[in-house]
Amino acid sequence: MKARHLEILKEQGFPVPKFILVSENEEVDLSFSERDCFAVRSNFSAEDGGDHSFAGQFLTRLNVKREKVKEAVQEVFSSYAGSLDYKEKANRGKAEYYLKQQGKAETVLIQEMLFPEKSGVLFTKNPKGILSEMVVVLGQGLGDKVVEDQENVLTYHYFPGECLYQEGQGTGLGLEEDELKTLFSLGEEIEQLFQKPMDIEFAIEKGKIYILQARAITTLDMHLPARILDNSNISESFPGICLPLSESFAGEMYSGIFTSLGRRFLGKRVSSYEAVFQRMVGGFSGRMYYEISSWYDILRLLPFSGKIIPVWQGMLGVSNEEISFSKKKPGFFLKCRIALLFCYYFIVSQRKMKELDKFFQERYASYSKRVEEAEEAQALYRIFLEMKEDLLREWDITLMNDMVSFISTHLYGKKTAFSLETMKPVRALSALKAVARKHGLDSEEYRREKKSYISAYGDRIEGELKLETRTYRSNEELLDRWILDALETEETDCLEKDCEETSRMEKPSEQKQRKSFLYRLAESSCNNREISRLHRTRCFGLMRRIVDKIGEKTIGFDIYYLSLEELEEMIFTGKDFALKIAREKELRKAYEMLPVLSRVKLLGKVDRDPLAGEITVLSYESFKEKGNIEGQIEKPGKDGMLGNTRHIRQMEKAGKKDKEARNAKTRVFFGRGVSKGIFRGEVLKIKSLQEIRVAEAKGKILLSYSTDPGWFPYLDMASGLITERGSLLSHSAILARELEKPAVVNIPHIMEELQSGDIVEIDGDLGICSVIKQKEK
Repeated sequence: MKARHLEILKEQGFPVPKFILVSENEEVDLSFSERDCFAVRSNFSAEDGGDHSFAGQFLTRLNVKREKVKEAVQEVFSSYAGSLDYKEKANRGKAEYYLKQQGKAETVLIQEMLFPEKSGVLFTKNPKGILSEMVVVLGQGLGDKVVEDQENVLTYHYFPGECLYQEGQGTGLGLEEDELKTLFSLGEEIEQLFQKPMDIEFAIEKGKIYILQARAITTLDMHLPARILDNSNISESFPGICLPLSESFAGEMYSGIFTSLGRRFLGKRVSSYEAVFQRMVGGFSGRMYYEISSWYDILRLLPFSGKIIPVWQGMLGVSNEEISFSKKKPGFFLKCRIALLFCYYFIVSQRKMKELDKFFQERYASYSKRVEEAEEAQALYRIFLEMKEDLLREWDITLMNDMVSFISTHLYGKKTAFSLETMKPVRALSALKAVARKHGLDSEEYRREKKSYISAYGDRIEGELKLETRTYRSNEELLDRWILDALETEETDCLEKDCEETSRMEKPSEQKQRKSFLYRLAESSCNNREISRLHRTRCFGLMRRIVDKIGEKTIGFDIYYLSLEELEEMIFTGKDFALKIAREKELRKAYEMLPVLSRVKLLGKVDRDPLAGEITVLSYESFKEKGNIEGQIEKPGKDGMLGNTRHIRQMEKAGKKDKEARNAKTRVFFGRGVSKGIFRGEVLKIKSLQEIRVAEAKGKILLSYSTDPGWFPYLDMASGLITERGSLLSHSAILARELEKPAVVNIPHIMEELQSGDIVEIDGDLGICSVIKQKEK
């Protein structure tokens, strides 16, 4: 298998050192090479196969002098007899099965010996099952020392189109950009050639990359389901690293809601989709993702799914429009049933949403009182179980309303401020700020207004759906600090005045449009969507109160490092999870160091390793777009080097010139325009709201990976918004339209391209961000 792969690579023009094969009793002829040293490797017929992966079990002799090659060959043949499988065949009188497979005896591979400066292994897929990752393990000198951990190594993690980062530090060790590009190009070509994920041993001698071996990765269980995780939009609700309880609770909520939706539309056939409903969201490297293939399976059930899915992708901000399904296409009669029900619920959705609003407010008041009165941990957890069953039974209508808002907003086609509900928390906060300005934070008037605000909106803050987030309800001092910070800003604008002016600034054409059915449906569904999102925030806030009270009775804040299942086990059996909690804490610290991935493809349930070494993100321009690797790789030439090596070098030179040219003129980035208007101003780059004060946002264009509802005080002070993530129906996009602030979202890699102090112009209608002047370094 090993030699056959090398023969194929050689025939296709890949850079393979010269080699020959010899059988056990064959005379060794080394005239194929003028070198004095050789590598003598095993080539056992069952080695590297899917059923028998013998890699590393048989002998390899490196740096063998010409006169010692025959002796080394016999040693390698002797190692074959050590195979248990070989002995078993021999004992049964069937040794010829191996000795003469397809008329050929077992052979040994004799290869020209290289003396590389660097060598290592390239996995075209992460052997753990991360299918969207390529991994290079690199060491100095010969590869055997790397494999045997005798040398320090560097590990390169490459997610095409996403990021490239290096793990570890090595003195004098490392790959240059052109070496990495050529290596990954070779890997992709070899994988494409064999149609399998490949484990490729390579060496770099005098600047030239050689392929020493190429075998299939036999540790990947291709029978496991492929999972595609996508963080479009969900990162708005779950920004940054999430703790296990938040991941577990979110998974339980999404699963419950979609199960209810399935019962409504599928009837008895709901059981066939139960596994899909369990995989709506998932955690990866401590961050939350949609399991996008499950969503596509559900959307596929809808009438005109081919038209609806692209609309859904656009509204949700899904940047990778590749569609994948994990289930077979639904049958005709099932589609007909769903089509009729879809039409019915489309018509009655707005009435149902009003009923849900009333139902929720009644239930929420009741559960809030019970949680406040309950003291025992077991009683509190039982309230959660009851609340889950009670509320989720009706909550699935919000998914239908989301679809109505997506479709109606898309058909209406204008970036109009539909959702007046978004402004209610803003007005309430403005009123609280006005009271504080007039009476002071120690006054009875302020305390009364603050209590009212917290009662209504105390859970609305950055990262509000992460249970571990401390909110205004759980810590009132956070609200006091925000008010003090805001009052220090000179000439603070009154949001209520802005809102009144916004209402009066309706153009006659907009007045006319409001009379149309489509406008009314879009407005109603978007408003109801915001209402349901606020209620969802309150549900998560109620769960936060339950968990906080249980934590007070048990293990404190460490409770958030448990899953729901573990929490229940701890409460009702008293099991100690101290070791698991300590592990989760270290995992989250490691995950904080890793670059954020917008999409990842996995084989089964798998996660990235908690990296012990130092992480360095490599921001080479040539690796930012997947097209630099895929689509520009030509077939290798017959001279043993990649046919496109010259082309790659030309690209690099051109890239340097392009970069210099871009620095001399305006750079332009394209994203999704979500709020009309043009504004030129200074960028304020924000990685965490905790790093800045509200006053710093005044008059600036905010730049971030994403935003959530907790950003509205900052956006109110700012003059525009740019994000890497986002969609037309993001909460921040809705608020930007209400406040008439131009906003452009979903610009890839914009956080790498811009810095605080840069002067840019954004066009919120066309979705363009132009760099006018970069801040001098």
